[in-house]
Amino acid sequence: MAQRIYYGMMSVGLLVALFLVDIRLAMAADNWGGPLGELCRRGSVIPVAFVAMLVMGAVEMVRLLRAKGFQPFTRFACCMVAVLVVSPWLSAAGWLGQGPAEVEGLLWLTVWMIVACVGTGLLTVVQGRPEGAMGDAAATLAVICFLGFLGSFALQLRCGRDVPAQEGAWLLLITLLVTKVSDIGAYLVGKNWGRRKLAPSISPGKTVEGAIAGLTASVLVAVAFAAPEWFFPSSIGFAAPASSAEGLPRAFMLLSSSDDVGPVPRAIMFGVLVSIAGQFGDLLESRFKRDACVKDSGSVLPTFGGILDLVDSPMLSIPVAWILLTVVWKVV
Repeated sequence: MAQRIYYGMMSVGLLVALFLVDIRLAMAADNWGGPLGELCRRGSVIPVAFVAMLVMGAVEMVRLLRAKGFQPFTRFACCMVAVLVVSPWLSAAGWLGQGPAEVEGLLWLTVWMIVACVGTGLLTVVQGRPEGAMGDAAATLAVICFLGFLGSFALQLRCGRDVPAQEGAWLLLITLLVTKVSDIGAYLVGKNWGRRKLAPSISPGKTVEGAIAGLTASVLVAVAFAAPEWFFPSSIGFAAPASSAEGLPRAFMLLSSSDDVGPVPRAIMFGVLVSIAGQFGDLLESRFKRDACVKDSGSVLPTFGGILDLVDSPMLSIPVAWILLTVVWKVV
């Protein structure tokens, strides 16, 4: 367990460092001008890192599917995952068109999903092997939807055209922190004090006590960003941003006089829903692995397994965060 905590802390530190570099480059790009400057304002190392990770995750998911006898179209699936994930970055920078719908991002996600469905159908027809055709097509689309379509909402948060350049990085970073602290809390409490099994047929190690601890940890982290003065003394200079363009607390603030939901209730709602979605994502990937009779999706990460083991919970939590911030609260 100590080794897992050590590598987990290193991973969180690396994640924060990548985001800080991305934010600094976005700030510097304000003075660059031109298409490249606009692209870097919308993201740099974070979009590249997400594309690389999710393509690697797609390869691992294909491996799980092959263990069950499916034959997904690997190259096509990986290509579509990369295109879907990078699309919000390029569209927000105006590289895919300058119209309102083109820079907003969802238009191109729709286009690429149509391409994915049509392309999968064409490949299924031309492969000339009728046996297992339905399963192979479904497996291909499962990879594209789970890692490409759902994963693209990470960059919708980071790069969205209506999100101030640096704020997008904070939105995504805090969403990931709220998600991963749920994983950490659930693991620590479940490992040491868990008694009642949460889903023994899927993941025997997960417990009800761990799930509650993970949810509580997520809420505390979200509330810490909405009301940092509750957790940090003013003497160290940590206070809520005065400007709504400086970070996620904007998402929890009152948006109009008719809105009677304050920042802390919003943070609690955010933490609860993001944690629940993340835990379901973890259970979903556990079911995939159990069905494929493997313990880990890969061996890239020490003590954690594969990339798919790392991104399973964010694949469901990030779209939930996006819905809260864009549809429910309309802050981005």
